[in-house]
Amino acid sequence: MAAVEKEKARWEREKTQLKQSIEDNKERMLKLESYWIEAQTLCHTVNEHLKEAQSQYQALEKKYNKAKKLIKDFQQ
Repeated sequence: MAAVEKEKARWEREKTQLKQSIEDNKERMLKLESYWIEAQTLCHTVNEHLKEAQSQYQALEKKYNKAKKLIKDFQQ
C-alpha cells in the first residue's frame, strides 16, 4: 500500500510540474506573439519610410536630369 501512495504522490508532483510548464509556455507564447506584432508594425513603418524615400529620390533624380539638360542646352 505504501508503494501505491508513493506512486500517487509522484504522479501528483508530475501533474503539478506539467501544469506549471503549460502555464510558463502560455506566458512565453503571449510574449513572443507581442514581439511578433511589434516586429510587424516596425517592418510596416520602415517599409513606408522606404517608399517615401524612393519617391523623393525619383523626384530629385528627375529634377537633376532636367537641370543637367538645361545646363547642357545653355552651354551650347
